[in-house]
Amino acid sequence: MLSVDRQDAIKQILLEKKSVTVSELAERFGVTFETIRRDFRALEKEGILKKTYGGAVLRQRMNHDVNFQVLSHIMVDVKRGMAAVAVDFVTPGDCIYLDFSTTCLCVAEQLGTVPVNVITNSLEAMNVLSRSKDVNLYSCGGCWDPHNCAFMGQSAVESLSHFHLDKAFISCRAVSMQSGISDSTQDEAQLRRQIIESSDEVYLIADHTKLDKNAFVNTCGFGSITAMITDQPLRSDWREFLDNAGIPYYSSAERTAEARV
Repeated sequence: MLSVDRQDAIKQILLEKKSVTVSELAERFGVTFETIRRDFRALEKEGILKKTYGGAVLRQRMNHDVNFQVLSHIMVDVKRGMAAVAVDFVTPGDCIYLDFSTTCLCVAEQLGTVPVNVITNSLEAMNVLSRSKDVNLYSCGGCWDPHNCAFMGQSAVESLSHFHLDKAFISCRAVSMQSGISDSTQDEAQLRRQIIESSDEVYLIADHTKLDKNAFVNTCGFGSITAMITDQPLRSDWREFLDNAGIPYYSSAERTAEARV
């Protein structure tokens, strides 16, 4: 395995588990401890991890733009579960926005035969939705961003400003009770701010690994979102915080449990 492929795999493991040890990775990839330590040094420079004694942990400040293709293979079942919750809020005839996150790609895949108007800047979502005869698909302009597999930049923002949307489904890099919702880059944050301004309802989709973290650029406060969709049941302090803010919250794990009753 090439070092770049192994480092991508380490990113996936870290994003899922939050911490790893040198010994477990050396055994997993069949390489020496020193090889894993070199990988750690490279990933530490990228801002992905922080080295610890005998291992590494995912950085609390998520300031690195992790490649879309890497993210698309992480926690797939979790993302599909949250996407199923999101689709429940879509009604026939809606004009909706799906952002450039891998979770919103799962929403696109699960829209099925719901007749809706969709605008997105995600190339992968466009590819999925272009095959549906029930979706009126719109794309925005912008500059191609290979990391997000999407069209970004000022021209994308200006294009989105001309639309009025019923519902927007967005993700983020990090969510904090103290700092609100944040992203890795100014382009990401600016585009999501425009979507928030153009939409009647905004649904934030964020799994548990994004909670209690801060990314580089502040996107918005909780007052900008309509509801929050996550994977695991929220802790009591998060539930109290969102209740006080008047923001409904939905867990895909609880939805699955209810379906089994």
